[in-house]
Amino acid sequence: MTNSTLIQIPEQILELGPVVFVVNVSGGKDSTATALAMREAGIPHRRVFADTRWEAAETYEHLDMLREKLGPIDVGGYPGGMPAKIREGARFASRMQRWCTRELKIEPLRAYCDAIESGDALAVTVTGIRAEEGTAKNGRAEMAEVEDDERWGGWMWRPIHKWTIADVLAIHHRHGVPVNPLYQIGHDRVGCYPCVMANKEDVRLVADHSPARVAEIRDLEAGAKVLREQRNAETPGRYAHTDAHFFRTVMRDKPTMPIDEVVAWSRTERGGRQLPMFPAVPDGGCFRWGLCEAPAPADKPSE
Repeated sequence: MTNSTLIQIPEQILELGPVVFVVNVSGGKDSTATALAMREAGIPHRRVFADTRWEAAETYEHLDMLREKLGPIDVGGYPGGMPAKIREGARFASRMQRWCTRELKIEPLRAYCDAIESGDALAVTVTGIRAEEGTAKNGRAEMAEVEDDERWGGWMWRPIHKWTIADVLAIHHRHGVPVNPLYQIGHDRVGCYPCVMANKEDVRLVADHSPARVAEIRDLEAGAKVLREQRNAETPGRYAHTDAHFFRTVMRDKPTMPIDEVVAWSRTERGGRQLPMFPAVPDGGCFRWGLCEAPAPADKPSE
């Protein structure tokens, strides 16, 4: 452990008075590192997971392992999660309309924080957002370590904002906690399986390792089409298109694409014209970071 990774409660938060720290745990490397950092620093906190009902089986298993290592992780979420939302609205989230993040994560987590606030105690949300993973679109590099976030509706603390991937992996090793197995097969991110923002390699990995999820998307697309046709018959023009697909494209003449076509494209060479001669080697997750499997600890970490 180095001084650079030993976190301390910021003065801004100390000035708030009584607070309850709530760590959002997703099963990913950064949120896990955040929970471990809070534990290492001896800062009392609660942990909560927003269950979208759209996570990989490996993520749910990983969360069970984290409960054994860290203690309780509460669960919040919309009843039925992503599949229920899709069936109710006959709609899929998209890059431009990411209702999934708002309705399946932000709103349930905000409700959780509101429910545990009592008297003068404020809930301070603790997240694993890091500047190193910032892009022009997500703006993570410019985010403050501490702020009263109007969009979130409360105080936000990002204690590992300045950490590197090496710092994140190091704290996993110190506590004998392996990273989510999805990183081991090449995924860079593990939230939602798949995410509407998934890239070509992510789609291929999901198709290769979870054909059942592809089948589920296929069924949801078919169900959305039937429901749109029924609703359009009742209210003409309610939907501009009766076809509805999980993934959108950049093609004006074909804004969405059936899951089977997307999977077929994900397995082609760059440019999407032909299949590769040899199986593709993932370049994300642990393939990008190097070795990151934590050794099994001899003893259970002390509380």
